[in-house]
Amino acid sequence: MNKYRLAAILMALAAVLFLLFALTNPQASFPWSNTVTYILYAVYLIVMAVLFGLSFQKK
Repeated sequence: MNKYRLAAILMALAAVLFLLFALTNPQASFPWSNTVTYILYAVYLIVMAVLFGLSFQKK
């Protein structure tokens, strides 16, 4: 398993754990607007997808 796939798997695991935390703690929130939150989520998902893509490329 290469470093890109490991990083992507760890990011996916962190996302699942965050989702579980968010679903069980509805009182928790971020101190900024939803727009900033959605941008951060999008960047996170893009980086994770790129790492997964890079992990399957041949050298």
